[in-house]
Amino acid sequence: MRPRLLRASLALLVMLLAGEARAESSVWVVTSPTSTVYLAGSYHILRSSDYPLPPEFEAAYGQSTRIVFEVPPGGMEEPEVRARLARMAVYENGTTLQQHLTARAYGKVEAFCQERGYPVTQLHSLRPWMLAMTLMILEMQRLGLQPTGGVDEFFDTKARQDGKAIEGLETVDEQIKFLTLLDRGMDDELVIQTVGELEQLNAKLAALVNAWKKGDERGLAELLLKELKEYPRLYRVLIVERNQRWLQRIEGYLTRPARVMVIIGAAHLAGPDGLLEALRQRGYTVAKVTIGQ
Repeated sequence: MRPRLLRASLALLVMLLAGEARAESSVWVVTSPTSTVYLAGSYHILRSSDYPLPPEFEAAYGQSTRIVFEVPPGGMEEPEVRARLARMAVYENGTTLQQHLTARAYGKVEAFCQERGYPVTQLHSLRPWMLAMTLMILEMQRLGLQPTGGVDEFFDTKARQDGKAIEGLETVDEQIKFLTLLDRGMDDELVIQTVGELEQLNAKLAALVNAWKKGDERGLAELLLKELKEYPRLYRVLIVERNQRWLQRIEGYLTRPARVMVIIGAAHLAGPDGLLEALRQRGYTVAKVTIGQ
């Protein structure tokens, strides 16, 4: 289980549509007098049929000497880290999920699992963040998708083969700290919000695909962030605070000679609190990458 999958469950699904007269995608370029930074909106789960990615992704990759992900690839797979996450994922004091959630939150989980045929009794030992991750994976599999094969994994493999520099906006320890924050008073919000998003996933799919394909900032904000904002604490922790930290890192790339591709969840780019708007407000030139067909 990877923490990046939790963000996927909150951000929902990104896939591709057929090309239009002029290609568009969720790839933007930010420039300064010394540097070029490509911001590629990602989704962490894609089908094999969704490849090849739009040419804008490959163009940005080809122009970049450094590839940056949300967390250093491979870091979460270290044996010591996996053991820590395994311990964190369950209640070790004999209590169960039902005892930690309100009746309303647990009722939503139970009803959702019963409707889908998921084994809710086998999930009782999971902490809410791991429950959210697990439900997301089960739902993706129900829709015929694979939980590994997203944009991150694709470019991680490619960058390693090509010998390009790789790094993360967050450290492994920061990711783990982020997960522990979700256990502090936000359990109910996380569970209710996740179940609500998964219940609507199939109905929203076409609109999500279209907005991501076009790099439609307004559409992405509406589809990925509107409902999350109904849970202000979650929105602040998942989106706003992380965007503020990441902005400092991205500005660091823009202040020294660099050609960098930053691959992050599309939800972090869109909306008034998104990185694209923050960079514009700071005076940087931000433009969508487009390649004519």
